[in-house]
This record gives sequence, C-alpha cells and structure tokens, in this order.
Amino acid sequence: MSAWIMLGSGCFVVVLGVLTLNGRGTAAYARSPWAGWGWIAMGGGLVLDGAPKLLGLSFEAVANLSAVALGLIVLGAVLQVRGRAFAKARRAGDGD
Repeated sequence: MSAWIMLGSGCFVVVLGVLTLNGRGTAAYARSPWAGWGWIAMGGGLVLDGAPKLLGLSFEAVANLSAVALGLIVLGAVLQVRGRAFAKARRAGDGD
C-alpha cells in the first residue's frame, strides 16, 4: 500500500513542478525555475522509490533504487531552497 502512496504522491509533485516551471499553480510565486526543478526531482525520487516495489523487483534492486531515490529527494530539497520556494513574499511598500 505504501508503494502506491509514494507513486501517486510522486506523480502529483512532478505535476506541481511542471506547473511551477510554467508559472502557474500553487508555487507560481517562486522567483526562480530552480524551485520547479526541485519539485520535479523530489517527485521523481518518490516515483523511483515506489515503482520498483510494485514491479516486483528483487530486494537488492529495490534497495539500490531507493538509495538513488533518496539522493534525488535531497537534491530536490536543495534546489527548492536555492530557488527560494519557501521564501515569504514581500509587499512593495515595506521599505525596500
């Protein structure tokens, strides 16, 4: 069951990343396309973690792909922080 949840949430996060790159969606306020690529990397990591379990691959293959998926998730988080996906929006009249 958890593999289906990872696969579904990974696909959702990839779609969110594509919408961010296009300038639409909930994260459209991100100031850099790095945030969109971060969402896509994180979603790809979740998909890569869930799909091999559903395909019935061996334990060793699933473990190796899970390590690669963890690397993608960390890379995605770094790209989102670099792209200021979580920065608060400022108003124009705040003295800056």
